[in-house]
Amino acid sequence: MALKGGLGTTLMERIVKAKPDVVTLLKVQYRMNEQIMRFSSDWFYGGEVQTAPGIEHRSILDYDRPMMWVDTSEADGKEEFVGENFGRINRTEAELTLQTLQQYFEKVGKQRILDEHIDVGIISPYRAQVQLLGKMIRQSEFFRPYRRAISVNTVDGFQGQERDIIIISLVRNNDGGEIGFLRDLRRMNVAMTRARMKLIILGSAATMTVHPFYKKLYEWATNNKT
Repeated sequence: MALKGGLGTTLMERIVKAKPDVVTLLKVQYRMNEQIMRFSSDWFYGGEVQTAPGIEHRSILDYDRPMMWVDTSEADGKEEFVGENFGRINRTEAELTLQTLQQYFEKVGKQRILDEHIDVGIISPYRAQVQLLGKMIRQSEFFRPYRRAISVNTVDGFQGQERDIIIISLVRNNDGGEIGFLRDLRRMNVAMTRARMKLIILGSAATMTVHPFYKKLYEWATNNKT
C-alpha cells in the first residue's frame, strides 16, 4: 500500500518527476568494476551510466570474476521464522555466506587484506539474518583478525556507503517462489551498487528466478565469467 501511495519513491525520484528540466542524472560512475555497474545501468537507467576510465577493470585478484551468484537451491536450507517478531533467516545460507568469504580471503591472503585495508560489506534485506551473520562472525576464529574490515547490515544500513567486496544474502528459499519485499528492486539496486571490486550474491535460484529481474540478474552473474 505504501508503494502505491507514493511512499516507496525516493526523494530523488520525486525531484526528477517534478523538475525534470533542472536535474542532470549522473552518467559517469567512479566506484564499480564495469561488470557490476553494467547490469544496474542497463536495467534501471537505460544503459546510460558509463564507467570512468581506469575503473572498468578494478579488481582484487587477477582474472577474478567481479560478479557471481552462489546458488543455494540444493543446499537444503529453507527460510524460517525466529523470535517474537518472526524474523526471517536462512541458517544454511548464512553458513555458506561465511564459507564463501573465507575461501575468498584465503585466495587473497591475510597479509594483503590487512595491509591494503580491503573491506567487506555483508548485506541482507532481513534484519534477523543480519543479526545471525553478525553473531557467527563474532564467534568465528578465522574472522577474528578481520572483524574491523567486515560490516554486516541491512540494505538501508548501507545506503550511501561502499566496500571493496559486497556479499548479499537473499534468504528466501521456498517452494512457492515467494520473495516478499525483495520485489522492491530499487533496494536491491542499492545493495548491489555498494560494491567496488567484487559482488557475490547468495540465494536460491529456483526461488528467486521466478521473478524476471532476478532471472536476468542470475543469468548475468553466471554467464559473465571474467
